[in-house]
Amino acid sequence: MGEGTVLLRRSSLGDVVLLGSVTAVLPGPVTVVTAPEWVDVASRLRGVHRVVSWPKEAEPRDVAAAIPPGRWVDLQGSLRSARLWLAAGRWTRRIHKHGVRRRLVLLGVPVRPRPPVTAIYARTCGVVQTPTPWIDLPRSTVDTLALIPGASRVTKRWPADRMAAVGRAWQGRVAVLGGPGEEALCAAVARQVPGATVVAERGFAGTWEVLARTRLAVGNDCGLVHLAGACGIPVVAVFGPTHPLDGFWVHRGEVVQVVNLGCRPCTLHGRDHCPLEDLACQDVPSNEVIEAVERVQERWCVG
Repeated sequence: MGEGTVLLRRSSLGDVVLLGSVTAVLPGPVTVVTAPEWVDVASRLRGVHRVVSWPKEAEPRDVAAAIPPGRWVDLQGSLRSARLWLAAGRWTRRIHKHGVRRRLVLLGVPVRPRPPVTAIYARTCGVVQTPTPWIDLPRSTVDTLALIPGASRVTKRWPADRMAAVGRAWQGRVAVLGGPGEEALCAAVARQVPGATVVAERGFAGTWEVLARTRLAVGNDCGLVHLAGACGIPVVAVFGPTHPLDGFWVHRGEVVQVVNLGCRPCTLHGRDHCPLEDLACQDVPSNEVIEAVERVQERWCVG
């Protein structure tokens, strides 16, 4: 086996999932170095041979000592990742995030939006990105709608009652997915959808089981939506303060959003509070999302 490739990407879930766009075509064996909470996800990406845990509190030299030989590619592009490859004494190709271009777009300067994150990964690694699915799951009875009401920031969460309305319109099983700390939010959605089940967990054991039978997913701009998309599941995503042209929309399906709103996007990853205190970016009617679900089913859900 040759020397292979080492990818550094500690956070976040969505960014780690998007590594799947390149892992299957990199010179192998492929090692991913990531945060402990994403080890299970990274290990399932096509082409990944090994995953090295990168705890937040760990000394860079200790993490570096656990990494096998290979060509290092820093797809985190942070001070923390620089400390890691400097501790290892390794020359590393490093991601260019096109932050200046993004700021110019926000200021109304007529320049092209930054490329999708998957295209940036591919360019940094010197390969051609691959389409989804990037994660293989056993599929049997595929009849479930997965509702994903959470997100890392409160401002990115579409109202729970509107999410529930989408669930009530679905003809089939409904599961509400979330991560740690989102139990109450998921339960609030499930209570409004007869027969809905909840999986809100630290880890992914139950999440994999739901995704294996998911026909279509509806959620916010968040890591679990990217995870569903990486499994080849069509997705309807509600984008509020963030924007798909910032490079994070790469999946089969549709984005639903409030258009022609001058304050969008206010940030790359969302805020804890709306600066204008009206959250107008989340005023997406439930019927628009239901109609998007119908279109996505007709186009992408076969069988």
